Amino acid sequence: MVISSLMGGLGNQLFQYAFGLRMAHERQTELKLSTVILESRLLARLRKYTLRPYELDVFDLQTPLTSFSETTTGFLKAVAGYRGSVFLPENSNVQSRLTTIPSSAPVVFCWGYWQSETWFQPIAPALRDKLRFQKPLSVASQRYADAIHRAATPVFIHVRRGDYITNPNAREVHGFAGETYYRNAIAHLREQLEGIHFFAFSDDMAWVKARLGPVLKTVTYVEGNTGTDSWQDLYLMSLCPHAIVANSSFSWWGAWLHSAPKRTVVAPRQWFASSVPSARIVVPQQWTLL
Repeated sequence: MVISSLMGGLGNQLFQYAFGLRMAHERQTELKLSTVILESRLLARLRKYTLRPYELDVFDLQTPLTSFSETTTGFLKAVAGYRGSVFLPENSNVQSRLTTIPSSAPVVFCWGYWQSETWFQPIAPALRDKLRFQKPLSVASQRYADAIHRAATPVFIHVRRGDYITNPNAREVHGFAGETYYRNAIAHLREQLEGIHFFAFSDDMAWVKARLGPVLKTVTYVEGNTGTDSWQDLYLMSLCPHAIVANSSFSWWGAWLHSAPKRTVVAPRQWFASSVPSARIVVPQQWTLL
């Protein structure tokens, strides 16, 4: 059995699910997801991160969740190496360890964010098949979807500010990508594509309208999907063949879920507030860094 511990919002949960699916697929065993850390208010306070609910139920994954006792037992077995069980934290040694994990290990406990396509590239087609939205769209979101389908060249632009501005911990780790990045990305897309219609997504749409509206020009502001409806923005992003993503796992997946072979995706070169790790680790090779 593979247990993948979930942490963070929908984008992070997708990375953790994807890596766990790869591990389970290679070992021909069952994948289970743990929400123990995800739901811990104490850890959220101690680590100063935003508490998030389980959000993968928007997909028809058919992957069971572990109970608290099953998570605890699996974790202890993995840490103790019980009958070859493995605790697999995300660190500099993990790549070399992947080939040494025995297929007979009773438990492989995955702990990390796994924010890179390289962690699940071997099972990418199977993953795409799994990530099918199962919840119905709202009337408003369906109208946005229809507008995307009608547009000659739909491009989504995602501006994440929110906790990247207001939460000191998030600001220290990630930081806002910056207005210059977005203006350069818009100019780059215009050099590459014709007939662009931008679809803007943001947790601070007032800022987008005031600072980027004049350069976006032909733009639809996608508003209204907050809280438990945020997944609808991810779905709408996935309909656009071209994208300008934020330094956010949410829009990373919005871009990745569209599988068109010829497309232009721009991502910020400064993915983290620190230059370590490099954005190229997170961003697929075929995307453009600015």
